[in-house]
Amino acid sequence: MDIIKIEKLNFSYGNRKILQGIDLNLKEKKLTGILGPNGCGKSTLLKNILGYLNGESGNIYIDNLKSSNISQKEKAKLISLVPQKSQLVSAMDVEDFVLMGRLPHLKNSWDGYSTEDREIAKKHLCELELENFIKRKAPTLSGGEFQRVLLARALTQETKIILLDEPTSALDLNHALDLMKKVKENVIEKGLSAVAVLHDLNLAAIFCDEIVMLKDGKVYAQGTPKETLTVENLKAIYDLECSIFYTEEDIPYIIPKLKGGK
Repeated sequence: MDIIKIEKLNFSYGNRKILQGIDLNLKEKKLTGILGPNGCGKSTLLKNILGYLNGESGNIYIDNLKSSNISQKEKAKLISLVPQKSQLVSAMDVEDFVLMGRLPHLKNSWDGYSTEDREIAKKHLCELELENFIKRKAPTLSGGEFQRVLLARALTQETKIILLDEPTSALDLNHALDLMKKVKENVIEKGLSAVAVLHDLNLAAIFCDEIVMLKDGKVYAQGTPKETLTVENLKAIYDLECSIFYTEEDIPYIIPKLKGGK
């Protein structure tokens, strides 16, 4: 079953066309990677799904509901976001920062967090091994620690869908692997649907159930990592010369070739 359906989506920044007639079905309870070169529309696509941006034409359906008919508060109960980074308004404690995931569930904006809200936040902090950071100021955390805090906030929001916008771009390999492993565990164990904009092709190959490749604002290829991460596709999309090998689990592993090299 499709959790997100996009029909003929067009979006421009002024005269610059970014998304050009995007048709895309994203399956539920899967981790889908969105890949493509810089400027191809990956993050813009996520922002249209979230409703932060609105295309000039086309439709988006979220869990069988037309996105334009869903209020932002109701949408926040369906979709959560793990950004590449977050601008903190103040030096909040980690616990308070993660509790922000409960805001869409408050009956009134002046209501405080309930005991249940705090228990939900604490549960996800513990799941992500952040219980020792609860009273730390969020800006004092390392990049890897803070990305886990952002994921904890998204999980605390208790949505069916999690969008991740380049969540590993500022992380070293160990932290990137750890974060994606946590995301995949939640997809498998809780039946969540995750869509992640990624730059690391091998990271996408390891963790994604399906990959969507964008080029020039259009869907160029969609399928499993083995179906999409081919020598031909990588040449066409990235102008990348590479060799591809396969693990025992049939996961592609990409080794780039230097331009001008042998």
